[in-house]
Amino acid sequence: MGDKVKFGIKNVHVFPITAMTAGVPTYGSPIAVPGAVSFSMSAQGDINKFYADNIVYYQSSANNGYEGDLTLALIPEDFYQQIFMQTPDANGVLTENASVEARSFAMTFEEDGDQTGTKFVLYNCTATRPTKELQTIEDSKTPVTQTLTVSAVPLSSGDVMGMTTAATPAATLNIWHDAVYMASGSQNYLVEFESNGGSAVPSQTVAAGGKVTEPDAPTKAGKTFGGWYSDLALTDAWTFSTDTVSSNMMLYAKWSS
Repeated sequence: MGDKVKFGIKNVHVFPITAMTAGVPTYGSPIAVPGAVSFSMSAQGDINKFYADNIVYYQSSANNGYEGDLTLALIPEDFYQQIFMQTPDANGVLTENASVEARSFAMTFEEDGDQTGTKFVLYNCTATRPTKELQTIEDSKTPVTQTLTVSAVPLSSGDVMGMTTAATPAATLNIWHDAVYMASGSQNYLVEFESNGGSAVPSQTVAAGGKVTEPDAPTKAGKTFGGWYSDLALTDAWTFSTDTVSSNMMLYAKWSS
């Protein structure tokens, strides 16, 4: 395990992994995580040495990703619902259930104070439940933070982390927190849902050649939902089990009386 590198960070966003098909993730809509304080990362992996002629003849290091502590002023409710899978009841109470497995996610962020504005993405993360520190009222008020231990491991492609450089074009920088950037040749696309007057449906980020995760059906007063279509004329029905994504696209809801 390497030494920890501590970042002052800002603009943290997480993207729930809603499906994993043949090792290729489908990412849901981004969740903004305001109030980030710091993120400390340690590289994970062992150095393997091969000895010959009484010397280290060859050595290699395994890249098992990163692990570190993400300190936040406050974890947003969307994070509890979409990552920790806590469901609100009729009274708006979120319940933590030990038998429900948390989701993996991608995380984007920027290094605070970095003059070059370096932006990062970790492709496949999990997080521990947050530590909570409660204090009584005192004469001087000290901000109370929450800390998550985040583990980032490689995707099946081997991709762990991406970061921008001085050569990264503005077009890429400007949408860094809108969709998960993937290396050239493994492009991600944005799939949006037009419910045509029905309830809102979150967008998804899907890798080229990947499948859209079928969302919960929208609702519309006095109407019956008739499925999703890839064209405005509502003639080409989308089949979630077989159809794949090759570009940014919109799916349209069909309704009947």
